Amino acid sequence: MTRDGYDKSGGDEGEPTRAADTVGGTPIDEPPTASAEPSQPESHVLDESLRTFPWLRAVGVAAATLAVEYALVAAIFVLGPSNVDMPSLSDRLIQYGFVLYNAHHVPTLVTASDAEVYGAAARNVLYGVENPSVPPLVFFLLPLVALVVAGALFERSRGPSRSESLLEEVALVGTGIGLGYVLVGFAGSFVFVRQVTFDSGAEGQAAPAVLWLLILLFFIPFVFAGLGTAARYLYDERLAQA
Repeated sequence: MTRDGYDKSGGDEGEPTRAADTVGGTPIDEPPTASAEPSQPESHVLDESLRTFPWLRAVGVAAATLAVEYALVAAIFVLGPSNVDMPSLSDRLIQYGFVLYNAHHVPTLVTASDAEVYGAAARNVLYGVENPSVPPLVFFLLPLVALVVAGALFERSRGPSRSESLLEEVALVGTGIGLGYVLVGFAGSFVFVRQVTFDSGAEGQAAPAVLWLLILLFFIPFVFAGLGTAARYLYDERLAQA
């Protein structure tokens, strides 16, 4: 090595080298460089499909579906051959609600707590009707068809945000609409309440049976909105493969 710090040994031209840092003739080791640790992906308790699913929109679709069903039931009585023999408009509107609940197989619970009459009785006006002007089957099919259509339309609006799994998509949509359906139906059980007077003069009230409501108004939309979802999902898959 020359005084200028160049190594001229051998046949090749050497590169400049830097003298090692020393303190009192003792070489100083350079500190090790810290290696960057790979960033950990952000963890979530809920699955991404649950976090990104439009739950509020599903509740809105459920509420709109029930509103359409109620309007159709009222139209059958107002415009069709069926009628409700009640003088009060409010009583007739409440009775339309009872029929809609009965169409979901939710009975009307009549309760009384008078000194002479005490207890409760559940009844469904669509069961065992003799010579009906409109077959009860029409009322039973009405919410089922409406829910299938609602599930298909909701799935259509999902577009590319839908799940890659058919079963997962059906479960998500069925659960979302089912939750909205039972919430709106439960709220309606406090609205559709009518005071009744028994033959003895005792008074009571009629309202949808809440326990039946909580069970049926979730599972019926879960199944039939899920069927509409599956039909639309498979239809879109076939179009994509064509």
